[in-house]
Amino acid sequence: MLRATILILAAAMTAGAYAQAPRKAPAGDVVGVGNFAHVVADLDDSLGFYRDVLGLKVTTTFPFGPNAAIEKLGNTIGGYSGVAVLDVPGTEIGVELIEYRDIERMAQHPNFVDPGAANLALRLRDLDGVFPKIAAYPGVEILTAGGKPVTIETPNGSIHAVFVQDPDGFVVELAQVASPAADAPEGNVLGGSFEPAVRDSAESVEFYNELLGFDFELGAAFNSNQEMAATAGAPGASFRQSRATIPGTSVAMTLIEFKDVARKSLSGRTQDPGTAILQLRVRDVEALAKKLEAAGVPIVTAGGMPVEVAPGVNVVIARDPNNMLLELIQAAPPG
Repeated sequence: MLRATILILAAAMTAGAYAQAPRKAPAGDVVGVGNFAHVVADLDDSLGFYRDVLGLKVTTTFPFGPNAAIEKLGNTIGGYSGVAVLDVPGTEIGVELIEYRDIERMAQHPNFVDPGAANLALRLRDLDGVFPKIAAYPGVEILTAGGKPVTIETPNGSIHAVFVQDPDGFVVELAQVASPAADAPEGNVLGGSFEPAVRDSAESVEFYNELLGFDFELGAAFNSNQEMAATAGAPGASFRQSRATIPGTSVAMTLIEFKDVARKSLSGRTQDPGTAILQLRVRDVEALAKKLEAAGVPIVTAGGMPVEVAPGVNVVIARDPNNMLLELIQAAPPG
């Protein structure tokens, strides 16, 4: 992972050519976004889904091989990884698929409602056209009640959507865009966003706002709309959403807390299939690592301090309050 982080960052930063202009980064720690990393059981199998079925284009690949800095970064001593990065048109965030070998792995296979799970929300030009290929892909589970896309009414209007789980348990929310903009990207995928599930909304909002400089607005109340819950594969659940834009970007991030449904806490390690990792670009990764450690935030990286994974690229991995991994990347001197 991140053996050529500069290239990964460049791909992620240029992926949103048709997105809204990025917002100016506030005077906080986070200044941008990298990729949403999926740790997978089989890289080729996952590529078959994200590339060949959903139509995302591979921008960068790294062959399997040992790397001492990467082992220290993810505390995966003795293991090695292979990586494929895919562009998500219309947004600055990409998808990074990572498979580890020669190290113990424990598949997480998270449920959508589990704190620490995360889903990729994609906007499509034609959902019904691609759905048969999605449903037929081995290991994919259709979460939406009825097993096919549905049209429902939401507070933001009518949407045609389906929720699916990939072979490793990552949830993908697919929604059709009714009237694509004239400058929308070519192809079926028109944009995307990032939605992690959280244990406690107030706790997570405080973490991201106070320690990382986000501007999440705490969801005021739980939504008990059962049509929406059944579409998301969580019948009987109520949910609360807290929204923000990742600083320095136009990428939406929504924290979702569920209740009235069984949830399990996730504790996946860097190498475990089903583990979600969000890459964030930061101003000063060493200062931020010390700040997080002082606040009691678990640091995954061996030794607790950033690792130089490429010339001038320093990275540390920490856990948020829901055990989701955050890969904090500084690719330029602070200031």
